[in-house]
Formats: sequence, C-alpha cells, structure tokens
Amino acid sequence: MYNILKLKSIFETVTKETPKVLKIMILGFILIIAILIIKYKPVYEVKENGKTIGYIQNKNVFEGLINGQIINEELKNVDNISLLSEPQYEMVLIQRNQNTNENEILNKLDKEAVITYKFYAVNVNGKNKAYVDTIEEAEEVVKELKKEHKNDDIDLDITVSEKYTQKLEEVKTDKIEVAEKSVNNEIEHLLDEKEAKEAIAVINGINVSVLPVSGRISSRFGVSSSIRSGAHTGLDIACEEGTAIKAVSKGKVVFAEMNGPYGNLVKIDHGNNVETWYAHCSKIYVKVGQKVKAGDKIAAVGSTGNSTGSHLHLEIRIKGTAINPQKYLYKNK
Repeated sequence: MYNILKLKSIFETVTKETPKVLKIMILGFILIIAILIIKYKPVYEVKENGKTIGYIQNKNVFEGLINGQIINEELKNVDNISLLSEPQYEMVLIQRNQNTNENEILNKLDKEAVITYKFYAVNVNGKNKAYVDTIEEAEEVVKELKKEHKNDDIDLDITVSEKYTQKLEEVKTDKIEVAEKSVNNEIEHLLDEKEAKEAIAVINGINVSVLPVSGRISSRFGVSSSIRSGAHTGLDIACEEGTAIKAVSKGKVVFAEMNGPYGNLVKIDHGNNVETWYAHCSKIYVKVGQKVKAGDKIAAVGSTGNSTGSHLHLEIRIKGTAINPQKYLYKNK
C-alpha cells in the first residue's frame, strides 16, 4: 500500500511539471513499475553447476546457514566437510505468491557434501593393528603397551599414524581397551615367534626358551631318599642361595606361598595343561594372577621346607602328573 501511495505522489508531481508526451511516457513507466512491485518480488536464484536448484530471500543469511549446518557441523571423526560444488547466486524477480525454499536447498547441499573422516591407527613394526577415534586414545594405547613390554627382549616399534577416508563404513574404530588388547595380541604373537625360534625344548606344545638356573644336578627325578615319603617328583639343581630363578616360559602365576615340604613354592600355568613348579625358594618375587614371560625373575634359590641345602627343586607337570624334567631340560647333566 505504501508503494502505491508513493507512486501516486510521484505521478502527481510529474504531471504538473512535464510536457504531455513525456507525462504519458513517465506514466507508462510508473505503471510498469507498479505492476512489477505488486506482482513480483526480488529474490536470489541459487544455481549449482548452472542448474537452478531454488530461491532464497537473503544471500548472507543463507551462506551463514551453509557454514553453520553443513561446513562446520561437528560430527564424530569428521576432519573436513566441503560442498560438492559452490552455489552461484543471481538476483531475480519471482511472483509474490511463490515461496522460497531455503530448507530444500540446504538439504540438497548437505546430502551432496564431501565428508573426509579422520581416525588413528596404532601400528606394531609398521603394521596397522588397531584403530581409535582420537590421537589422545592412540597415544594412551602406545604408552601403556610400551610400559608393559619395556623389558621384552624383542625389536618392537609401536607408533601412531593418521588415517583418512571419505567412506564412513571404513571408519571401524574401537574403544581404548579393545584396541590395547588387539595390539597386545600382536606383540604376544611376535614374542611367541621369537620363543619358538629360540626354544630349547617344547613341552606339550609350549616353547621353553630359558633354563630356570645354572648349577649342578644334586638329585634326579624318580630317586628315593630317606628325607622323602616317595619317589622324587622333580629335579634338584644345587646353586648358591639368592640365585635368581627364572620362568622357563611365559605363563600365569597360580601359586606363590609357603607349601609344607616344598617350602616357598611358585607354580606357573603355561597353558596346554603344562605347569612348572619352583620350590624351596628363599624369596618369592611374584603374586598369584601375575603374568610372566620367559626369563622373568620369579624367585630366589633357598633351602626352605624339606631341604638339606641351597637348591632349586624344579617340577614339570602335564595334566597334573609330574614328568622327568630331564626329558626336556638339563639333558647333558
């Protein structure tokens, strides 16, 4: 209404001060403008690759919506979001009863947006072994595993690398606990391979790569003695008190305390129904539930329990039955 009144005012002014022909021309121009104002409205036509995809009222507001709802949208593992093609804008007139379609255009641009995802791989000796969402998680996995395996006698390079993809289905990350377990499994596999190469014996599928102590055989398996109630169930290796006793293979400590005639006794379960027993210790360095590796110091030689001198009583048991350790260790003694 305001526009019509304004045009009327302009028309009345022009008619008083201009020649007749010019008045008619101006009148015609004003009528055209009036019709345009009444029938049409100015908007921005939005094109993508030269093809019209809709109309918007305000270019600046619309570009703000693109940045807020598409480009800068915070999504998990997203490193970058870009439009498939930049929209072009042109001012045009459309009929007043025609609506703009900002939401439809935004949805179209959003569906076509190119998303680059970023995640992190934890590598063991150059091989990807686990994936996590953040650099902080990856560094935590590396820190814990380096701490756990710092004393392992093995070439071990645990690193972190960035991974990028534009396919969401390729982002298969794990929680930190799962990732740590996956990487640790690979390290254990490498340790198993090393043990297999260096094995001095194989007991029911278990690689033995370390002698528990070095010393003189003072009593063999199966012999009888006045200090025992039955045949000897192990092998006695005489050596100086305090000598470090080493685990012959990796396993889990299932017993670590005083046990009657055995004195201070450590039992290690190596899997495959194989256990090793280390008796008469002067000191015990491990606890029940603790995991050990081949060569780990588990106790010290002593003479506790039913013993007449400083020595290690070593037993090897398969399915609970004691077997002769010299079938596997100290064969030439």
